[in-house]
Amino acid sequence: MKRCKEFTGFEMMLIVSARQIKNNDVIFGGIQWPFLVLQIANRLHAPNINIILETGTVHKSMPEKLPFSIIDPIIVQDSIYIGDSIDSLGFLQRGEVDIAFLSASIVDKYGNCNTTSIGNYERPKYRLPGGGGATEVAALSKKLYWLLDEHNPRRLVPKVSFITDLGFLNGGNTKYELGYPINAKPEAIITPLCILKFDKEDKEAFLDSIYYNVKIEDVLKNTGWKLKVPDDVKLVDPPTVEEIKVCREVIRESISQLYILKPEWIKYLDKL
Repeated sequence: MKRCKEFTGFEMMLIVSARQIKNNDVIFGGIQWPFLVLQIANRLHAPNINIILETGTVHKSMPEKLPFSIIDPIIVQDSIYIGDSIDSLGFLQRGEVDIAFLSASIVDKYGNCNTTSIGNYERPKYRLPGGGGATEVAALSKKLYWLLDEHNPRRLVPKVSFITDLGFLNGGNTKYELGYPINAKPEAIITPLCILKFDKEDKEAFLDSIYYNVKIEDVLKNTGWKLKVPDDVKLVDPPTVEEIKVCREVIRESISQLYILKPEWIKYLDKL
């Protein structure tokens, strides 16, 4: 299997996320990067996946054309069921969703996400767009994957100033003491450098795996807390040529659909 040696961390984040998907999975897909991840997995190795989108549509595969948002008419055209947000969140509440993917803005060491405000809530420095349906998705998903497009101390913090989307709250059993389903949990934070997973006991994120050409020191200095590093940190396989080819194909489609990507994320885009 031929491996690619020139790729960006952003591309790796998308490919590693797509690898988590198995054929016939029931998946809740959030807007933005999860759309790309689902499209990549669908074209590479999972032609039959069951996708639930926030607006209430259900699909046997991603639309052939990458949707520009959850209100893109192509979503309805390619759906096998058209409902509303109550329907889509009902799948979650009944425990019928295997995994979920959400884009993250700021995440803390217990997997809580802030998409509401930066600074004091009443007088914030910046007001963010909010969680939409992500609040329920994060709290109720059996396996939630946070997709973080930049790995730095500003985006990975010890404690978020506002919890929009619930992870493990304050660690340990604090989430479940509030009555949330015991099998609902964040599974990992996937970044351009690594995969962070959560300790089974205290629920704090630790370094599970690093990517090709990434050093543990790179991860540590770009994380906003003293990250736990086990002795058996795994090395993630570089992308195959086919994975990169499909990934870049989908990225090009996203650009045509007015997704905003930083130049350093796509500097190898024309290589394949």
